[in-house]
Amino acid sequence: MADTGASTVAIDPLAFRKALGQFPTGVAVVTASDRGRAIGMTANSFASVSLDPPLVLWSVAKSSPSHDAFVAADAFAVHFLGAGHRDLALRFSQRGTDKFSGIVHVPGLTGAPLIEGLAPIFECRAWARYPGGDHTILVGEVVRLVERHHDPLLFHSGELRGIDPLRRPPQLSDTGFARSYLAYLLARASFIVSNEFHARLGAWKLTVPEWRVLACLMEVEGLSVGELAAMALMKQPRLTKVLDRMARDGLLKRSTTADDRRRVTLHLTAEGRARVAPVLVAAKAHETELLAQFTDAERATIKHALDLLISRARTG
Repeated sequence: MADTGASTVAIDPLAFRKALGQFPTGVAVVTASDRGRAIGMTANSFASVSLDPPLVLWSVAKSSPSHDAFVAADAFAVHFLGAGHRDLALRFSQRGTDKFSGIVHVPGLTGAPLIEGLAPIFECRAWARYPGGDHTILVGEVVRLVERHHDPLLFHSGELRGIDPLRRPPQLSDTGFARSYLAYLLARASFIVSNEFHARLGAWKLTVPEWRVLACLMEVEGLSVGELAAMALMKQPRLTKVLDRMARDGLLKRSTTADDRRRVTLHLTAEGRARVAPVLVAAKAHETELLAQFTDAERATIKHALDLLISRARTG
């Protein structure tokens, strides 16, 4: 007879997230109206619920700045994204930006904004709201459907991709250009290492640029904007906008010295340090997970070779 005794096993959050990431999901942009203002966000939690009545659901994280507005909304619209809508998915996944800037949209049947050129679209009236841990589950009754067949955009293993890339990629020749070209190998390795972890940053309410800034300032305090731009691998005009937003959010502060008031240096606040501390721990855990397939000697060789390349390039 099967053992039906209750037992509880602690689940590692990072391992759980990685396991969930092995299930490919579609990607959608969900929109609503918040007191006449269009709001929207990228979601991959969409699911069908019922045919009669026609019900669908999606989940919004309680940490999302738009959480309360979506929960309070009387209606929402779900836009399925196609394989060519990767930039749109990234735009609506960011925080602190005007997501609808330059995006043509009109109120739909329910009042929720409809993004022009996208379909399928499910226009829904709010039907039920349920607590779901660190998310709220929103169920909507579909009142209007805009149909269209397309190749879907998928989310799998922390990456946005179409259907074709899920198939086994072509094998590169051992003697071919790409297999031995350093720039390609470095770019591909960087993509593999960083992309999955970057997809997790929303859990700490951080964007990729903010994560880079905080990590760099934890390493070296008092950097100038130019020094930080070089260290964080960002263009200075874009970095300045990121720094302005982070300063408003209380994550960092700018300082000058009595000796040279023209030199502005950047420093983390207590809030900035508290925000980035758990992310640094998670980043090291992610690195350990990636490198687990290599021996100690191989791990040391990889890091030493890359450090040597960077050091000599800087010296040159």
